[in-house]
Amino acid sequence: MDETRQNPELKSQLHSQLKTPAPSKTRSRFSLRAAILSAVCCVVLGAGLWSSARWLMLSPQSLDHTTDSKGTQSAVQTKASDAEQGFQSSSSSHPLDPVLELARSSLAVHRSEHRDYRARVVKQERSGKRLAAVSVMEVKLRYREPSSEVSTRPVRPVDVYLKFIEPKSQAGREVIWRQNMNDNLMMVHEAGILNITTVELAPDSRLAMLGNRYPISDLGIEKLLEKLIERGLQDRSFEGCEVSIDEKVVVADRECKRIEVLHPKQEIAVDGVTHRFDFHRAIIDIDLQWGIPIHYASYLWPEQPDGEPVLDEEFTYENLELNVGFSDEDFDPNNPAYDYP
Repeated sequence: MDETRQNPELKSQLHSQLKTPAPSKTRSRFSLRAAILSAVCCVVLGAGLWSSARWLMLSPQSLDHTTDSKGTQSAVQTKASDAEQGFQSSSSSHPLDPVLELARSSLAVHRSEHRDYRARVVKQERSGKRLAAVSVMEVKLRYREPSSEVSTRPVRPVDVYLKFIEPKSQAGREVIWRQNMNDNLMMVHEAGILNITTVELAPDSRLAMLGNRYPISDLGIEKLLEKLIERGLQDRSFEGCEVSIDEKVVVADRECKRIEVLHPKQEIAVDGVTHRFDFHRAIIDIDLQWGIPIHYASYLWPEQPDGEPVLDEEFTYENLELNVGFSDEDFDPNNPAYDYP
C-alpha cells in the first residue's frame, strides 16, 4: 500500500517541505521485417539514423541503471533499501538529508496521486566527449496497477508512447512500449519514405540501444526519483558534498524549488579508499504545486582549472499534464491519430 494511503497527511507535508526554506549548504530479437527496415535505413540515410535514435530516459547517467523491465523489484530498489537502513541507523546529520526527505515524499505522492501524464520533453545528453543535439518529443506515460502475484514491492508497469519532433532526422518516429505486454517488445516505425513497416524490438536489444544511454524501461518520473534517492543514500556515506536550495525559480513556466548538489572534488579518500563522485554539479527543479521534478541537469568537472562545468545531460518536462485519463487506445498502433503503417 502506498505511503500516502497509510498517512493522508503526507501530501500536505510534501507541500509544506516545498514551501519551507531549507538551510543552504533482451531479448535481442527482431523479425524479418525489422531486418528489412534496418537495411533500408542503412541504404537511405546511413547507419547514423539508428545510431542517433535516443529514447527519452529521465534518468541521470550518473546513476546505476539496474532496471528490471519485467516490473519486479530491481537492484536499484534493493540497494536503496539497504542504504536506507544505514541512513535510519545513523544519528549524524548530512547536507543531503533534507534532499532525501523531500525526494521520498515526492515519490510517495507521485505513486499515490498520479496515474498518467503527458508532456513535451526537451533533452540533451553527452555521448562520450560529444554533446548531442537537442532532442524534442511528445510523451504519454500511463501507470498500470502492479501484479498482486509479486511478493516484493513491484515497479508500477508502464505504457509509453513517444513521438519524435526534433532533430529533423528523427521527426515523425513513433514508439509504443507496454511493459509486460506484446512479449515486452517496443513497436517502432520511422517517418516518410522509411515508414514501410512496424519494427518490434526488445528494449535492451542491440538495435534499440545503438547510441542510447538507457533502455526505454528506465523512462519516467518515478524511475528518476527512485534513482536519485538511491544515489543520495550512497553519497550520504561521504563528506565533500554541498547542497543549496533556492525556494523559487521558474522553469518551463512553472514555479519550482531548486536543489543543487555540488561535489567540489572528483575524488575523496575515506579510510585509505578512494571514492569517485559521478558528477560535479546536479540541479533538480521540483514543481511547487505538483511536488515532482520537471527538470534535471548534471554537469561534469571543468576541463580547465578556471573553466565552466561541462553539461553532461539535461531533461525538461514542458507543458506537463497530470492524470489525463489515457485509455488503451493511446498505446495502440492502430490509433487513427498515429501514423503507424
